[in-house]
Amino acid sequence: MIEALVFPDTRSAVFDLIHNSRHYSAAAGKLLDVRAAYHLPADNYGALLPPFPLAHIFPPVGTEGFVDRVERIVVEVYAPGEQAVQVLESVRASIVGTDLDTPSGYLDRIDCDVTPSDVPYQSDTLNKATMTLLVTSRPL
Repeated sequence: MIEALVFPDTRSAVFDLIHNSRHYSAAAGKLLDVRAAYHLPADNYGALLPPFPLAHIFPPVGTEGFVDRVERIVVEVYAPGEQAVQVLESVRASIVGTDLDTPSGYLDRIDCDVTPSDVPYQSDTLNKATMTLLVTSRPL
């Protein structure tokens, strides 16, 4: 009988680290509550629904070695003006590290592969910032 290796749900673990966390934005001049989502909430016209900032977490893709798995997870933050990239920088600073224990599982390490940056977004009121994380985990 072959036993399958079971790895923690890294997307859910990153969600746990970001959802309902507070991050500073110089543009807003205060701490902002960040809401995380797997699917972007939109109205009937396709416009994003508040509250902002909103962190959108993409499903992971990656590689598996003999001992561990490294997955790339993209995080996008939507917020007014410069708040998007400032909040994402704060999120990066708070979750990048080693030995992270979350309700969804233990992560060996989170590294930033692509640093937070503003990217084009078709909105008059919102900006979008994105980063890519490398999440390393071992079987449970």
